Amino acid sequence: MAPDESKNIELPGTPRRGFFRALGSLGAGLAAAVAGWKALGWRRAQAAEPPPVLAEPHGNLLVRMQRDLEATLARGTTPSWLMVVDTRKCIGCDACTVACQAENPTGPAGAFRRVIKLRFTPGARPVSIFKPSNCLQCDNPPCARAVPEGMIRKRPDGIVEFDYGRLRGPYARAAAAACPFQAIHIDDGKTFTQSTPAPQAYEERTFVENGAVYSRKPGANALADTARKCTFCSHLLDVGVLPACVTTCIGGVMYFGDANNPASLVNEITQGRRRFRGHDTAGVGSRVIYFAEPMPGASYMDCSVCHY
Repeated sequence: MAPDESKNIELPGTPRRGFFRALGSLGAGLAAAVAGWKALGWRRAQAAEPPPVLAEPHGNLLVRMQRDLEATLARGTTPSWLMVVDTRKCIGCDACTVACQAENPTGPAGAFRRVIKLRFTPGARPVSIFKPSNCLQCDNPPCARAVPEGMIRKRPDGIVEFDYGRLRGPYARAAAAACPFQAIHIDDGKTFTQSTPAPQAYEERTFVENGAVYSRKPGANALADTARKCTFCSHLLDVGVLPACVTTCIGGVMYFGDANNPASLVNEITQGRRRFRGHDTAGVGSRVIYFAEPMPGASYMDCSVCHY
């Protein structure tokens, strides 16, 4: 997954005409945005009042999610992990991406997550939309269907896990190509500082991924030529710690918890909220839910404009 994806879109004229004219010039990269915008229903959405962002301080929500996680582990039952994303709260700071790379070392070839950044100018005032993006942990993963059985497995807790010993070379590339959400990258074994006068130790440290210990030290990198992606920081969940992106986000964009727990925050927060249904239409069974509610200050626009 490319670590950054940013586009500036100038939309001259009226918002509706300008929007489609600009999108028409962008090509396939934003083809899904057209469908999303049409589905939104311009006039109806323009008049809609966006529901308020939760007033509860982010710190309290983190404490709540941490307690939910500890309660799930204490019960000893198999969880059903779920991530919920409110893109209206994202400011595009990339703190989640940095935290992810610090927790799950990757090289220049890609990262486990990115923040898609779109800037629209429908009138005098520009509008920016940011979408944090990572593996959807699909219940029906297209990547698994592209390789021999067993190379990619669906864990009982919902996480899609790769067998790094087998998912290599052409199989790794087949899995990456099969993902319609560009959530998989091939580790090419390179580090950011290997060609500098002083390669940095943080790029060669050991870390845990999918239950095993690895290092990306050049010449001793067992992950080279493998397919890699977000794991919901499963190594942290196993010891009672929330994913790095969730605990780092200053806007409280992401919620995480056990969908099997009726009292969990992720179940409470999704009640009565409008969700993006594109992933349902794709038939993948996403474990990452995005709210599809109008942006504050631009009620004619929601996260569908950059979803795919």
